Amino acid sequence: MSKNPPKTRTRSKSIRARADAPAQALVEQYAAALPSPPQAPDLNTVWGNADVLVHQWRRELGEEGSEGVLMGIRIRRIGMLLDELTMAHSEAEGVKHTDFLLLMALRRLGEPYAMRPTDILKMHSVTSGTATYRIDQLAKQDLAERLPDPRDRRGYLVRLTPRGKKIVDTVMARMQAEFNERLAPFAQVAGGHDVLEAALRLFEACIEPRG
Repeated sequence: MSKNPPKTRTRSKSIRARADAPAQALVEQYAAALPSPPQAPDLNTVWGNADVLVHQWRRELGEEGSEGVLMGIRIRRIGMLLDELTMAHSEAEGVKHTDFLLLMALRRLGEPYAMRPTDILKMHSVTSGTATYRIDQLAKQDLAERLPDPRDRRGYLVRLTPRGKKIVDTVMARMQAEFNERLAPFAQVAGGHDVLEAALRLFEACIEPRG
């Protein structure tokens, strides 16, 4: 079998590396800011960090054409860590993680911090029964309330209460402080935030449902 294809791929990678010198410089800055590798059990073969998961799948899938799915695996791992962080802070305030996500959605909308139940169904991809249950739980805790919908006599709006807003603002302030502390190494990379945000926006746009 001819060995030309491997040589061609190697040469194309070399050309691409020379063409991407600015990007390579940024990658090197990221690497320099990277904290020391975590020790076991974080790197166990069953549940390690993203490096372990990506290494295992790259071994099974091969190098060729696997970059996209491996990046998805890495992002999913980060998402799970973010969920754990949000869960810890919300539960410290006595609010379940799933309920807090709804409170966050109401808070980010701005005044009057309200939305229709149908919007909740679309946003969280849950059944109407599940959405109703969550709204009931928030109402019982005085975190949200039901109001008549001025544009639909048969419907209602779910609005954040002052108590609910206070809890969201408290949790978000703590999370912001923790992120600033934990991401201090990331902040050392000049332009790192902008580059990562642009890359993530492109990644999201590519995997967004079509049609």
